[in-house]
Amino acid sequence: MVESPSIQWHYDASQDAKDGQPWSQDDLDDLALALKDGGSVEGAAHFLCRAGTIEDVRKKAEELGLLRT
Repeated sequence: MVESPSIQWHYDASQDAKDGQPWSQDDLDDLALALKDGGSVEGAAHFLCRAGTIEDVRKKAEELGLLRT
């Protein structure tokens, strides 16, 4: 049996290139897609390269009515 190598994920703030940037229509579409079917705000923030501003992502999702309460 061959073992798969362990993959280490390292967070680097430079991956959050869109933190604080204006929201494009593509960003909004991607946010809706990331939250579809119960996706997390944190996961969406990472996907959108905005993990350093998770609260901004949450606020935008609330503005757009994308969060289930």
